[in-house]
Amino acid sequence: MVFPQTSKAFDEIAEAYDSWYDDNPLFQCELNALNEVVSVSPLSLEVGAGSGRFSHALGIQYGVDLAPGLLALAKNRGVVSIQAMAEALPLKKNSLEQIFFIFSLCFLENPFMALREAASALKTGGLLLIGFVPKDSNWGNLYEQKKQEGHPLYKYVSFFCLEDLLPNIEKAHFRIVGGVSTLFQSPKLKKYHTEKPIKGLHSKAGFIVLVAERL
Repeated sequence: MVFPQTSKAFDEIAEAYDSWYDDNPLFQCELNALNEVVSVSPLSLEVGAGSGRFSHALGIQYGVDLAPGLLALAKNRGVVSIQAMAEALPLKKNSLEQIFFIFSLCFLENPFMALREAASALKTGGLLLIGFVPKDSNWGNLYEQKKQEGHPLYKYVSFFCLEDLLPNIEKAHFRIVGGVSTLFQSPKLKKYHTEKPIKGLHSKAGFIVLVAERL
């Protein structure tokens, strides 16, 4: 599950958190990467959907989160919003075709259990899509520094390296089938720009979208 204090922290700054996405080239980079690897199915779910920015932009129909304030924003964007834990999804087994974790896996208390739960909810051949910041990238270093400084959100995050994530995905009954990487620009730039995603999983990228198939 998400730590209770984590969902409370998101709710306390829900409006400010949500406004970060407005006209933000970094958000556009992330959307470009996600759109590069998948056409969203009607039977899709975002775990840790937050305010619904990604779900709304990508056309993901369902969203799960624990923070009620963020879920209210997602609902206003037309996302079918469900308050639930990632490790205990209120869904039938083998009912979904796609499950997305976008910047959410690193906030979970037990990410491996969440991956196993996703495998249970997906149909055989369904897709797991994980968008994350690699711990050893420049962007990962930036957010890790923010964590150490007591940032209201990042202090709850536990970033992971690509090498740590891959075997856990496979243990959860998935097969890696592809992915793209983006955000190679420095986080120290005064003005960010959109980037075209690069095929493959590059640990020095600031954002990776990993695609795995349910076995």
